[in-house]
Amino acid sequence: MLLYLIRHAEAVELGSPGAARDFDRVLTAHGHAQTLAIAEAFVRLKITIDAVIASPLVRAHQTAVGLLNVWQPGARPVTCDALSPEYLKPGKLSEFLVEVPGDAVAAVGHMPNLGAYAEWLLGATDGSIQLAKGAAACIEFKGDPVKTGGKLHWLVTPEIVARNG
Repeated sequence: MLLYLIRHAEAVELGSPGAARDFDRVLTAHGHAQTLAIAEAFVRLKITIDAVIASPLVRAHQTAVGLLNVWQPGARPVTCDALSPEYLKPGKLSEFLVEVPGDAVAAVGHMPNLGAYAEWLLGATDGSIQLAKGAAACIEFKGDPVKTGGKLHWLVTPEIVARNG
């Protein structure tokens, strides 16, 4: 299995018009551009994704939809509460991902949870993996995504993708 962990792209600040709650923060114009850059990079590199899972928070859902608009127009992301900022339980998230059809799955979520999940999967030191807004990491598994069972293939920021686009 290939698991692509993708942090949501840049969103408006909490308290901005229409964003009284953290849940409701939408992507900025720059965030939409970051999403498009990552999606197009996957296409250029011939990386195919079987399914996209997203946190229910608006900014993560919008990032997932933006990715799918390029990868699989008309497809919708699967929502997973385990990707919400306050709900990370690595074992439960892995159990959810195992049930998703396909061998290449993208999970769109938030920091610090995505970094902590990657550390759990890789056996890395706590706090050692940081994903910028709009960044993506590829972790490979010989089987299911389990604790210390992954191998990090790459981690890129949207700035690197934009420079090499």
